[in-house]
Amino acid sequence: MADQALSSAIPETSNTTTTTTTNGHGEERTESVSEQVPELPAYLHAALKQLAPKEGFTEGNFTIEFDFGSSKGDGFVGQMFKATISEGDRREVYLCKIPPLDDARREQFSSMAAFAREVLVYDRFLPTIYEYQRAKGVLSRDDGFFHTPRCYHAHCDETAQESVIIMEDLRLREFQLWNKHNIIDYAHGALFMTHLGRLHAISLAMKRDQPERFAPFKLPNPFDPMLKADGPFRNMILSQLQMVIDALHEQDTIERAKMEQLKEDVFDELMRCGKAELAEPYAVVGHGDCWTNNMMFRYEEGIPKEIVLFDWQVMRYVTPVQDLMYFIFCCTDGEFRRKYYHEMIDIYYASLSTMLTKLQHDASELLPRAVLDEQLLVFGRYGILMGMFLVPMMCTRNDELPDIEALAQKMTETQQLDESFFKTTESNQEAYATRIRSVVQDCIRYGYL
Repeated sequence: MADQALSSAIPETSNTTTTTTTNGHGEERTESVSEQVPELPAYLHAALKQLAPKEGFTEGNFTIEFDFGSSKGDGFVGQMFKATISEGDRREVYLCKIPPLDDARREQFSSMAAFAREVLVYDRFLPTIYEYQRAKGVLSRDDGFFHTPRCYHAHCDETAQESVIIMEDLRLREFQLWNKHNIIDYAHGALFMTHLGRLHAISLAMKRDQPERFAPFKLPNPFDPMLKADGPFRNMILSQLQMVIDALHEQDTIERAKMEQLKEDVFDELMRCGKAELAEPYAVVGHGDCWTNNMMFRYEEGIPKEIVLFDWQVMRYVTPVQDLMYFIFCCTDGEFRRKYYHEMIDIYYASLSTMLTKLQHDASELLPRAVLDEQLLVFGRYGILMGMFLVPMMCTRNDELPDIEALAQKMTETQQLDESFFKTTESNQEAYATRIRSVVQDCIRYGYL
């Protein structure tokens, strides 16, 4: 399970909550302007105070104001706030991502492990792969993978349970979020596949060229312990699978039999699909949470021209198929896949091949197309394993999503996530049933179940 686009759904309007002012004597004054935004931790204020002079603000003469930065349903393991630093007529906006303020939510959803992983990405992984590309002569966004938000500050102290990631507000560069309730279209899907191919190609090339430098990024999914048969998500996982079975028609006998068998093996399958050793020597560093709430697009005359990927809290070293299946089976529907499934895979592989050539390698050696096709068969059922979580959520209005903090508190008492976490409602039952049924049918059609 993954954090969901904390830096993506930024309300267009929100009430300023707190203002921190520093004067020439270094004294601070914090005013509460609205009760909507909670009291924010001192380490967040300190990080922004440290950032401001680096951004050209005068020590002692700037103010910091906070707004909400995300809406209900936009994240399980973190919270987002928008900070505005002002001095005179100058105002700069930053997005600040921190662990949940609620103790139960922070602990039960393993927030600190997720933040440690994302800080690693912004602090080490992305700078490393950017430097590697440039050293190979790949210098521009048009040619390589440089498509992440600018990060101004990233810090995590798991012991103290403190972490903050300060990023740019992509809306200021006219990036927009795709509506999660809508099926992705061809243009957006093709753009994503193009850049995913580039990202995966860098792993394949770099671990050949600089294995020791690449080694620290060969990491498992930080949430793997929660997905085991004796983990806190056990009841919820079984409930999600039963929801899928219940959504099938009576005449779907093959589909029902396949899903009943998957229910018997689901915990083993979740672990198997995440084992990098089963994918070697073709495993890559994947984004890990490839759905539309974790990417934004910039348009020219209504056509998506640029994409940015964020929310790297479950970055992991796995088969490249994970990212492919996650996106295709969670963000598209049966009609889209009937038209474009094979073309999407072709776009991905062509981009990966082109990128490997730029990095002075050959795709026929580092990831032959036949190997990719084989790994699709071996790991392709990851599409339904993630679809059973994401599809109901993508069909649900934000105001109908569960209270995360109440669920976390219940987990503290029972050590299990509520079975009804992703239950459908009257308003979305039909949409969910149609989409999830097609996920099962397509996984069978492609030989993944």
